Amino acid sequence: MSRWQVCIGFCAVAGIFLILAGCGGGLLSTSKTMSNPLGLQGRSLNANAQVILDGLTARFSVQRQGILQFTLDDIESPGNPYEGMSRMEITQQARLLLSINSSSVPPATFILRNVDLRIVVRASEGTSRASPPVELRYTGLLTLDRQPDGSYLAREALSLRSDLDRFDGSALIAILTAGSDNTVTADVFLTAETSSPNIPSDSTVSFTLQLGNSSALVRW
Repeated sequence: MSRWQVCIGFCAVAGIFLILAGCGGGLLSTSKTMSNPLGLQGRSLNANAQVILDGLTARFSVQRQGILQFTLDDIESPGNPYEGMSRMEITQQARLLLSINSSSVPPATFILRNVDLRIVVRASEGTSRASPPVELRYTGLLTLDRQPDGSYLAREALSLRSDLDRFDGSALIAILTAGSDNTVTADVFLTAETSSPNIPSDSTVSFTLQLGNSSALVRW
């Protein structure tokens, strides 16, 4: 093989490497999906909502710490197969349900505006260490339809997300693969608003969040 052929071959390999690097390593990256990493799937959060009528606006708020607490088995055997991860993307599906008790009949459908829903989850290994808080969040609009039992179910399925960097993600993984049962606690925070005619002035409102499928995408 001539010197020119060797040089051309070397340049071709170097060019391919630079292209991959220019793509942020995306073509070389790997990922793994974890199912139900925080054990939230199938659980429900229930709390009373505070409602403040302010002129033409009814404002909702829920603030409940420790709304969930349960024991979670390890998601993997000890040994941390996720070592060297670069980030973790957690997604939690949910449906929101409101129960409105009033002497008047609310409308068949109404819209919640400026919805800001947060679930803050922590996993701890006994009393020795705890993970950084994982904040799952949804913001946007929700259309609620009255159900046969009188409750109101959000028409849209909510997708709450949390993106963890390598440090927080690795700290969470270290606890979930430590080889011992873990305690998971969750807090919930909700603010939203709607037109005041949708909520009669004598209403009491309770909030339920039905948690569905959950997954985490771990990237290297």
